[in-house]
Amino acid sequence: MSSSSPLVSIIINCYNSDQFLKEAIDSIYAQTYSNWEIIFWDNASTDDSAIIAKSYDYRLKYYLANETTPLGEARNLAIQKATGEYIAFLDCDDLYLPSKLEKQIQLMGNADYAMCYGSSLTIDCDGNSVRKTKVKNRSGYLFPDLLKHYEISMVSVMLRRSMLVDSGLFFLSNLQYSPDYNLFMNIAAVRNIAVVPDYVVKYRILTTSLSSKTMHVAPLEVKYTLDEIIEKFPEFINKFPSELKQAYAKVHYYKAVYYLFNKKRYQAALQVKKILFVRYEYFVIFCALLTPLPSTVILKLLRRA
Repeated sequence: MSSSSPLVSIIINCYNSDQFLKEAIDSIYAQTYSNWEIIFWDNASTDDSAIIAKSYDYRLKYYLANETTPLGEARNLAIQKATGEYIAFLDCDDLYLPSKLEKQIQLMGNADYAMCYGSSLTIDCDGNSVRKTKVKNRSGYLFPDLLKHYEISMVSVMLRRSMLVDSGLFFLSNLQYSPDYNLFMNIAAVRNIAVVPDYVVKYRILTTSLSSKTMHVAPLEVKYTLDEIIEKFPEFINKFPSELKQAYAKVHYYKAVYYLFNKKRYQAALQVKKILFVRYEYFVIFCALLTPLPSTVILKLLRRA
């Protein structure tokens, strides 16, 4: 392995996800960058996921868990099997665009970035385009920017493995909704991050997605991460006051979304009222909640349905 083409370990955590699995794996084999390995962690699936995974060559390394574990723990176990200088992630429903790895390796190799992410295309279950999410940040120290607007798509991320080892950072297994938010914000608090402005992945929205099932814990977990970082770095309170205010406002925003999911419109409005003037968007949401506009329509406008 030459220094100009370091090995990338691509983590695929799989639990009963055979529907789009072949398409996902094929998108790795179609990469313009060729020095990679797949760490396929089968989280005790009972469908045809294992059959599909084992149909590929030696570059896919298959591991079967003894029992199903939370996603954060499963990712940690898979990372322990990785041997690459860099670690990337691909969920079984999503896709890499062909130059994803090449663009990130080129950017990560030019400076000592701990992490890299890029823009994403959102597709539906049939592969049809739903929307485009163009990242706004540029490479550098992005912690205050990510407090104001968290834009990291998990599937677009690449990490420097030595950074995880040296810092002792990992995914928290007790978090259901946002173990990735927790890890990446902890990284952003202390390290520079590279950003690829180009579209590098396709993220598939499914009604059975984990995020829709765990929305009830989202407010608690966002607050947990912010509190954890503030405890580590109390100087951030005075250093990033307005940015932290916007980040903590997300706690009430996620509560409002949860209430809308459960047709509790009044409770949703009360949550948004608490952050009414933090961002213009919250004022608009509050006004929408006071109209006859159906909750399902509001959720679609918020990209939550």
